[in-house]
Amino acid sequence: MTLLYASTFTKALDRLTTAEQKQVKITAFDLAQDESGNGLSLHRVEATPGFWTARVSQDIRIVLHKDGEHTLLAWVGHHDDAYHWAERRRLVPHERTGAMQLVEIVERTEERLVYTETVEEAAPAPVAVHRPFAQLSDDDLLNVGVPRDWLDVVRSVDEASVDGLFGSLPDEAAEALLDFATGGRLQDHVALQAGPGADPFAHPDAQRRFRAVDGVEELKAALDAPFAQWAVFLHPAQRAPVSRDWKGPARVSGSAGTGKTIVALHRAVHLAGRVGAQVLLTTFSKPLAASLAGKAELMTEATPDVRARLTVRAIDQAAYELYARAFSQPNMATASQVRAAIKAATDSGLGAGHSPAFLYEEWDELVDAWGLHDAEAYAAVPRIGRRTRLGPKQRESAWAVFAFVRERLATRGVVTTADIYGRLTQWVEDGGQLPFTHVVVDEAQDLSVAQARFLAAVGRAGTADALFFTGDLGQRIFHLPFSWAKLGLDVRGRAQVLKVCYRTSHQIRRAADRLLAGEIADQDGIEESRRGTVSVFDGPDPVVELFDDANSEAVGVGKWLSARLAEAMPEAEIAVLVRGQAQLDRGRAAIKPIGDGISVLTMHDAKGLEFRAVAVMALDEDVLPDPERLAGIGDMADLEAIQDAERHLLYVAATRARDRLMLSGVSPGSEFLDDLI
Repeated sequence: MTLLYASTFTKALDRLTTAEQKQVKITAFDLAQDESGNGLSLHRVEATPGFWTARVSQDIRIVLHKDGEHTLLAWVGHHDDAYHWAERRRLVPHERTGAMQLVEIVERTEERLVYTETVEEAAPAPVAVHRPFAQLSDDDLLNVGVPRDWLDVVRSVDEASVDGLFGSLPDEAAEALLDFATGGRLQDHVALQAGPGADPFAHPDAQRRFRAVDGVEELKAALDAPFAQWAVFLHPAQRAPVSRDWKGPARVSGSAGTGKTIVALHRAVHLAGRVGAQVLLTTFSKPLAASLAGKAELMTEATPDVRARLTVRAIDQAAYELYARAFSQPNMATASQVRAAIKAATDSGLGAGHSPAFLYEEWDELVDAWGLHDAEAYAAVPRIGRRTRLGPKQRESAWAVFAFVRERLATRGVVTTADIYGRLTQWVEDGGQLPFTHVVVDEAQDLSVAQARFLAAVGRAGTADALFFTGDLGQRIFHLPFSWAKLGLDVRGRAQVLKVCYRTSHQIRRAADRLLAGEIADQDGIEESRRGTVSVFDGPDPVVELFDDANSEAVGVGKWLSARLAEAMPEAEIAVLVRGQAQLDRGRAAIKPIGDGISVLTMHDAKGLEFRAVAVMALDEDVLPDPERLAGIGDMADLEAIQDAERHLLYVAATRARDRLMLSGVSPGSEFLDDLI
């Protein structure tokens, strides 16, 4: 007999109190030790074959389904709710796809004639009712996983009732119909049809909602973490790249909330399951790496051998550790040391015609970033997104400063982060032995040039599937664009785009996507299309509000935040985001009357985080896009690159919100707000 649990069970469990959850888990663990349930108080649900309830406490019941071969934890809740839920469900394999489904029973009502007194007056003009699925055939609907009992209901539903319908259908059917209703093609969602005799729980669509567990420890690892709701049940489109045998570096992308991080986690755990593997799971910041590490621990709690083969680090932290092991502890150059060296160079007469601010930016974004050590390389480096075009004499003048800076840093025995990656790249190419066999990189759109070069060397030194990336070009905010392929990271032919959004409501995602083009191409010509992306849940439309001044905005946002607290949202699940450090006081003014439990962050610092409710403030005309970044634009290509970067930043901020989003500023507001309304 096999014990399984459903995504509906973990979601229902999360809605109970902490004390109730503890009781449920004890009962579930008893069931894991004896899957027959002989030690439990079980009662058959007479209205639906196969369903039982297991008594947890005087009022809490677990809904089970037992068929002799499988015992499924299907739902949990209070007594009456549990019976009502079970009486309205059937557990059956879909007749066309073979995937096991928990199908909600269709309620049928008889039409009755009602007498009304006739009033002789002009009848109102009939209102046309749009039924988006009316023309779809039985085969069309069955092919995407709609249960047969729901075919007529789906075809008869009007546009206003579509969102309510999706909550009653299996995920694969709801996602296909939502895409179709918003302009997509149903043919793109035809489900895999299982062969005769196949296990219906093994179907890819079934595996996103049911999971078999091997004993108490694995069940405990799953139920102890709310993270299990989204980290265990993979969409088939997510599952495929996780287990695929890639023949080179691969990249999975998609809009915010489509589960790229989930894919990275599962890929890392999948690789760490191989005997002899050593996997590095990495991302761009320590806080995000810590979050990944916590989730990886949950996923590997029942498999200590896999956990031992998996290391999670921020990418710079991993590089420093590797550098210290291969050479010695690095003495890092600080930004103030670089600025001091630039000032010393200009004070000595070098760099005529260039300001210290320009020289530092040029050093940071080009010279150091690309590891340039001579004037010829400086003349040839791509200047994508740089605001200023330089003639030969201007480059010569600037390079004199950079040569001075390099000599000054070398004399003091300090190195930059890019220097560390440069030396490690050469070390790997010379045969240096890495402590890991595979590298999985999350948020890969924000890799620097030096990091990309190093990873390319790692890939060349390892197996064909040594490198795996997840990211979203629409969320690139930290570095100027560059060609991965020219640096040795060629993912062409091995790039996949996810289309199902789990984190952000349909309304928020749809509004945020308006900030970006339907297709975004990288410097290698690989397009990431946002068309056809669907969210699995709905919510209120985002609120866009402009105020007469900053004080009025703080009051207005404060009222909006208070309303969220009145809805019982925890303060920790709410955030206020602003463009930069200069606007932080405006965010603090909004939360001052409420309390200090609400986070106030810059948009950059919010990267990779998520909250139930987000207020994005200070979206003023002279704040976003940042006027300092637009000053002294070199040409239209530079203007477009910087405008895109600023749009990406607002996109990142807006998509930190799961359920509720407010965007505000002082009138007339940022030009980007026009795209959201």
